[in-house]
Formats: sequence, structure tokens, C-alpha cells
Amino acid sequence: MPELRLGNLTLHAHHGKNLLDTLLAQGQSVPWSCRGGYCHTCLIQAQPGQAPAEACHMLTTEQREAGWLLSCQCPVVQDMDLRLHDPARDDLSAEVVSVTPVDNVVILRLRPERPLRFLPGQHLALWLDSQLGRPYSIASLPGEPWLEFHIRRHASGAFSRAAADLSAGDKLFLGSPTGALQYDPDWQDRPLLLLAAGTGLAPLQAILRHALESGHEAPIELWHWSTSDCYLENRLGELADQHSQLTVKLQRRSTLADDIRQLRIASRRTMALICGDPGFVEHLRKPLFFAGLPGRQVLDEAFHSRPQ
Repeated sequence: MPELRLGNLTLHAHHGKNLLDTLLAQGQSVPWSCRGGYCHTCLIQAQPGQAPAEACHMLTTEQREAGWLLSCQCPVVQDMDLRLHDPARDDLSAEVVSVTPVDNVVILRLRPERPLRFLPGQHLALWLDSQLGRPYSIASLPGEPWLEFHIRRHASGAFSRAAADLSAGDKLFLGSPTGALQYDPDWQDRPLLLLAAGTGLAPLQAILRHALESGHEAPIELWHWSTSDCYLENRLGELADQHSQLTVKLQRRSTLADDIRQLRIASRRTMALICGDPGFVEHLRKPLFFAGLPGRQVLDEAFHSRPQ
């Protein structure tokens, strides 16, 4: 039976059992959010050579070299020497610049203590303290004076409620950026179809702005579905006025099925990017395939998470 050593504490695990489940079952306070390897809130550090490959493949090279692993993806197959993640010690601190409520969304702007390297469309874990962290897409671009995040407010969401109560000057901690949803410079002459639901708009509008700044020449069509008015309606309208190749369609979620039936692909070379809740993403995959887009031309990211 493998041993799990956390400082002076030694726990025992059944061979092959999930590390996160094992630690939680034995009273260890390990935060988690998605259990799919997406959110990076269940990070744990092990000694070199102790982490199975499947527990590390979604992490950066630097994280893997430092021994970090995702405990939700880690089977226990040997003895392990572990250290729990502490965002105040292991991550980058950031100061709140502003907190702006817009309908049911909080637009949070942060200033990190030092510049953060990321690609438009990536996401990271935001930490309020060592136990309360959630993944959010970065809605700003590199070089802008702050990092922006769009947080949907949930009545039962511990993080979103706390985020809405933040004030300028408060401190948060930032995990490492990750995620493959991003703009490829080779797409400059290919039509883009950007499909977002709710705050899935956050990464797609960042990718849109990055594409426009990079000189994208082909048509870009952005669709956004929400239960109320689009929280970025004015920003998107200004972009459409400035760029003739951009078409913006802001719809209600109740019209999604009809809108999908009427969706037309500009070209078989179109690149489609989808972001939103799992049901929304799944709802769009098959129609895009039947419209003539092969799987390699459809990139998606679903927000799998506990209540925010």
C-alpha cells in the first residue's frame, strides 16, 4: 500500500486510487473545482520522478520540472512526498484595480505584481485565499495595463459572491496561464466563426481583438447568446463600426436552436471557436460538422466547474 507523506504526516493509499479522492477521504483540505484537469485548483507538488505522466501533461514545462501535478488526474502507484499548493507562496499576487457590475456579470480588473506572460484566450486560476480558487479566462490582451476577468454572479457561488464584494486595493493570487484556445497567425486569410454563450465571450472577444490587431483580413463573425442583454454590447458595437470585416450577432439563449439551424458557413476553410457551458458546446459540435467543418477546424472550450 503506497505511502503519501505530507511533512510529518503519513497517509496510506490503495494502489491506483485517485490522489485527490484519497486525500479528501482522509481529511486533507485540498481545493478543487472541475475534476477534469482544466481548472488547476487541485495542484500538489511531489518529488521529481514521483508524478505519473497523466497527472502532468496539462501543465507547463516549468510546472512539471518543479514537480507539480494535478491531483484529480493522478493515480497513486508509488510512495509520494507531497506539498500542498499555497497561492500566497507559490503564485503571483495581484491588486484589484476595479470591480464593475454589469447585469449579472462582474468585470474584475487586476494589476499583477509583475508582468504575466499569456496568450489571448488562455485561462488561469484566480485565488481569493488558499481554499477558494476558480478558473477564469483572461479577457484582456498582453500589453494592456491590467488583467481583466468576467465573472458571472451565481446566487450560490462562493467565489462570485466574494468577487463582487472586492474593492480597489484588495489582493488576489494568479495561477499559471494555460489552455489551447487561441488565435493562430496562419489563419489571417481564413474566415473566423466565434460562438460564445454567457461569459464564454471573455476569451473569444480577446481572441477577436488579437486577430484584428494582427491584421486579420478575412471575414469574422461573432455570435453571443445570453439570457439577457449582452454585457459587452457597447464594446462589440464599437469594434464592428471600426472593422468592416467583422459582423456581430447578439442573441438570446432562447433562440439558440433556431439560430443554429440558420447558421451558414462562409467557407470550408472557416475556423470555428466555441466557448461556454458544456451543454452549449456540445449542442454546436454536430451542426458545425454537418455544415462542412471537419473536427480539426472546430476548437472548443467548455467551462466545467463547481458553482462559482
